[in-house]
Formats: sequence, structure tokens, C-alpha cells
Amino acid sequence: MPRIVAIEVAGARRTRHETVLRLARVHEGDPWREGLDAEARQLLLNAGIFYEVAVAAEPADGGVRLRIALREKWTLVAFPLFVAKDGETTWGGTVVESNLLGRASRLVAVLTVREGQPGGTLLYVDPHLGGTPFQLFGALAHVDRRTEVWDDDGEIGSYRSRSSGATLALGRRFAARTSLSLGLRLTDFSFDDPEGVAAPPEDARERAVALQLRHEGTDLDEERRTGLFLEARLERGASFLGDEVGRAAASAILRWSRALPGRSTLGLAGHALWTDTADYEPASRPATAFLRGYEEDRFRPDRLLGGSLEWQRPLARFREATFSLVPFVDAALLRDEHRSFAPADVQADAGLALAVYLRRVAFPVLQLYGAYGFASGTVLPGFSLGMGF
Repeated sequence: MPRIVAIEVAGARRTRHETVLRLARVHEGDPWREGLDAEARQLLLNAGIFYEVAVAAEPADGGVRLRIALREKWTLVAFPLFVAKDGETTWGGTVVESNLLGRASRLVAVLTVREGQPGGTLLYVDPHLGGTPFQLFGALAHVDRRTEVWDDDGEIGSYRSRSSGATLALGRRFAARTSLSLGLRLTDFSFDDPEGVAAPPEDARERAVALQLRHEGTDLDEERRTGLFLEARLERGASFLGDEVGRAAASAILRWSRALPGRSTLGLAGHALWTDTADYEPASRPATAFLRGYEEDRFRPDRLLGGSLEWQRPLARFREATFSLVPFVDAALLRDEHRSFAPADVQADAGLALAVYLRRVAFPVLQLYGAYGFASGTVLPGFSLGMGF
């Protein structure tokens, strides 16, 4: 069996040579087989830090020489955030470095102000810790917001909620694109209602242990994403660490997309949540954030089954930007203190969105949509600059 006798890398000015080989999962001395060059190219594109990738194989010294040519993206990106959705506005900014020190590690800092209440998040992700199959994830977050309280007739008041915490998780990749991680989350919650109208939850601290399975089977091709992504998470409060919330939760996210003729893409997504308490906000992005037109404060579910269907068609493509038209349908079956868990409570939206993507940045820089909410019987507009819904 022929082997890879040499690997030449050109165009990697900021990315380390060993990082390129690690991302492509090829090394000198590895066995050679047909199709390995195409697989290496796709893995490098999936890293999201290269604008163009070419991998060529040629005979050399009884084996195969690989020539990898790269065009790197500018990976330090700062952009503003502005979201207007469901009668609320959020603004702020984000700074992302997706190739820290040339090691393909990611550092993200987000500062937001939502309805006058500040919040911030700092994330660090190392997908190849010290050149090993292990992965490291760390996060610091602070959220300060106003939470509305509803009864059957409408809003009756609101209270202020604050949460501050940290997450640290260590994972290991045990298959080409699948990893398992174990993490610890520490969050402190505090509440106050100066008007004395609402009854906020008690101040508490949450010390939870989480187990997460993640399959990253999505392939990137310029602005399109195709393939399967799956994330399943189990979380439980650890009383031996001083947990006062006692929450147990299970959640899952599944996304599948496929390229269709004519540059269009069909995407399916599913979201599921089960927890024994909805009194305290989850530390991760709530499942309801994936639903357009969803009244997040009124319906914070302890059970959720949701999904969406999207068809994306580029209208115009310039050198660095793509304009796409996105018809969509979203639906959710949920339960909380305001609704029973019954098919009659399905909340659904259908509408049309316009999305603008930058190829070098790989973030949606503008999204706006109009949806008809079948449950509310109203048109639900939305606007987002710098992030997706």
C-alpha cells in the first residue's frame, strides 16, 4: 500500500504547519488511498478559517506527495449586533478570533444590551488541546434582564433577573467527527422586584454537571452548509458541590441540510427540551431562541418539541457576499405553567426572509423577515444585524 512520503503546504501565513496537518488529518507516513485528497480539502474548509483550499496528490519516491494550497481568511473580526424581534431590541458588538495563535482555537467576546439591561459572554474553544484528540471549552457569562410575568389575561408585571457564571468542559474526539465531553457549570442567580407586583424566584446558585455528545457532520462550501449536525446533552445539579436549584435537564439539537440543483439548499432542524424546572434560565442558548415570533418571556417551556424547514436560494452573488431568499416554516409543541402539553397548543409561523452572508467572514451579517404567526393570527416582523435569529 502506498504511503504519503511528503506534504507541502503553501499559503499558510498565520496558521501553523502542524495545525494544517491536524485539521486535514494527514501526516507523512500515513497510508494513501483514493479520495483522501478530497477528504482533506473538505476538512480544511470545514475549519472555517480558509477562504480557498486546493489539495493535489502526485507520485513521488514510490509513494504520494500532497500539495496543499491555502488562502486564509482574515480571522479577527469585529461586527455590530442589532436585533429587533417580538417587540424587543438587543444591540451590542462581537469580536471573534477563530484562529488564535495559528492553532485554529476560537476566542469570542460578546457585549449586548437588551431592553436597557447589559450582558456579556466570553468563550474559548480549543478543538485540538495540545495537539491531542482532546477538546477544551470555557465560558464566562453575565446576563441582566427584565423578565415579564403573565397570567391568562396578559402581562401582570415583571422582575429583574441576573445570572453570572462559568462553564468548563473537556471532551475527546473518539471518531472522525464525533466527540463526547464532560463539563461543570457554575451559575449564580439573583432576582428583585422593586414594584412588588411579581413574585420572582428565590436567589440561588446552580452547580451542574453536564454530559454532551456532539456529531459535526456538516460540510462547508462557501456560504452553504450541507450534512448532519447532532448535539445531545444531559445535565443535572450536583448537590455535593452546593447546588440549590436541583435541576435535571435533557436537550437535543439536530440540523440536516442538502444541496439542491440551482445552488439552492434544503434545511431541516429539530429541537427538543425536557427539564423539571423552568424557574431559572438555562446557561446555554434557550431552545426557544430558534423559533421566530416566539414570545420568550411569556412561554419559557419545561417541555419543548420544535422544528423548522427552510429552502435557501441565492438571489445574487458578488465576490464577497451572497444575497439569499429563505422561505421557512417553524413549529413548536410546548408546555409550561401557562399551557398544557397538547397538540392544540402548537405554535407555528411561516414566512419569508432575506439573508446576506459574507464569504470571508462566514457570519450572516443581515437577516430580515416577515412571518405569519398562526397561533397569534398576526404578522411577525424581525430584523437582525450581525447574527442570525
